[in-house]
Amino acid sequence: MPFDIVQFIRTNKMIFIWVLFFALVYVARSYGLFGLLFITFILCFTFNNVIHWLCSRTRIHRVVWTIAVYLIFLAVIVTILSFVLPKLVFETRSFVQKLPEMMDKLSQFLDKTAVQSPDMAVPVVRIKKFLSVENIAGTDLEGLFNVVVGWFNQVTSYVSYFLLGTLFSFLILLDFPALRRQTAALRTSRLKDFYEIMAESVAQFAMTVGTAFQAQMLIALANTMMTAVGLWVLGIHPIVLLCTVVFFCGLIPVLGVFISSAPILLVAFNSGGPTLVFWALVMVVLVHLFEAYVLNPRIISVVFKISPLLILIIVYLGHVFFGLWGMLLGVPVSVFIYRHFIVGAGAVAADGALEKSTEC
Repeated sequence: MPFDIVQFIRTNKMIFIWVLFFALVYVARSYGLFGLLFITFILCFTFNNVIHWLCSRTRIHRVVWTIAVYLIFLAVIVTILSFVLPKLVFETRSFVQKLPEMMDKLSQFLDKTAVQSPDMAVPVVRIKKFLSVENIAGTDLEGLFNVVVGWFNQVTSYVSYFLLGTLFSFLILLDFPALRRQTAALRTSRLKDFYEIMAESVAQFAMTVGTAFQAQMLIALANTMMTAVGLWVLGIHPIVLLCTVVFFCGLIPVLGVFISSAPILLVAFNSGGPTLVFWALVMVVLVHLFEAYVLNPRIISVVFKISPLLILIIVYLGHVFFGLWGMLLGVPVSVFIYRHFIVGAGAVAADGALEKSTEC
């Protein structure tokens, strides 16, 4: 029997459609568009919930609320950029310039410890190797400094990138009901096969990733505010830089705790020695105990419902195979794959309940 390529594609159309979908995602990532698409998606997801909530409690038209929400958002962003960004750039350059001195001071302390306690000589050597800049950053001090300075020299382009995502999300939400109707009309078009296979799955995927990332942002914001208070009480500076690191690392489940704590402890050691390191460690532990026993059970566990150990494994593997995006999206994507493709119908029902809860 001759091989019929058309019949083969029709028989395996689900596979081909999913391959096409992931091929488009890969192309977007290759051309640097994935970050813009992700920012646009997160803003759409977050602000659509806010606008829906406001519309459900007032008689004001959706367009008016959309414009009001984005005007407030832009006012907040411009205020933050005006006051925080210059200080952040200054503190980062100062921190990188002082980094060799900090590392030398830490190395001298470890050498002194090894001399006073010969039994600690071998562990000290291993700790010094582990804490070296080359091991942590993958480059020497000069290379790290050039990378950081180059990154901040491009800060204008990153801000433009974010504002462009904000504009796209605003245009989408401004006419969201009409866009939703036009998308639903695809079920009667020539793309009906694509729509029938992808629509529900993409909707569930967007709900899982959006809800998970939104929850993680709340966690990161809460951790940043508590850490800022702790750093101010202990007199550890630079506060703006360290809190920025805490916020962005807070978007990475579990592993972000360890990444963000390292610079805090290093600065504390350089400023006040082992005593200040102890109190800084106490502060970090208290903040993350509050996260683990108060915030996580109320926010993260509702979304993920998986153990922290499994989250840590997923984040590590995501970093190995996909880099930063793997760390940020590894957990929600894994949860989606498990619930939608492995568990099946039960996951769809759970996601439906989750969608209703986010609309309340």
